[in-house]
Amino acid sequence: MVELSQIFNAAMALMDELPSTGSPRDTSDYEARTPAIIGSLIGELMVITGEREMPTLPEDLDDPIEGVEDTFALAALHYGLAANLLVDENPAAASFYEQRYEELRDRYLSRLPAKTGEIEDMYGGIEYGRFGRW
Repeated sequence: MVELSQIFNAAMALMDELPSTGSPRDTSDYEARTPAIIGSLIGELMVITGEREMPTLPEDLDDPIEGVEDTFALAALHYGLAANLLVDENPAAASFYEQRYEELRDRYLSRLPAKTGEIEDMYGGIEYGRFGRW
């Protein structure tokens, strides 16, 4: 199972916030905002897919990501996280990451199996070539 720290580290790599040779950069503000942002992205995905039960949302970087497949979590969520973290600091980069996230999310959603269900006949009496009186 994917942990929030994996998505956070991938987002920091995209944003060029990983420490290089020297002192590590202060990412405490990003760390504090990450669980809420990922929670909202997972909630959005649940609404789009029509899921009724909300999974347990991460509260700490060591928490697992529930409610989404590991492939989606590792391939797309870090783009959505980077977009939301950079929206005030670097709108151009945030826009790029948001577009990439939406593209990957839409591809993921297009491959999900369709759901079937009963269709209620709202017009009763006009099926089979019969027409109701007006």
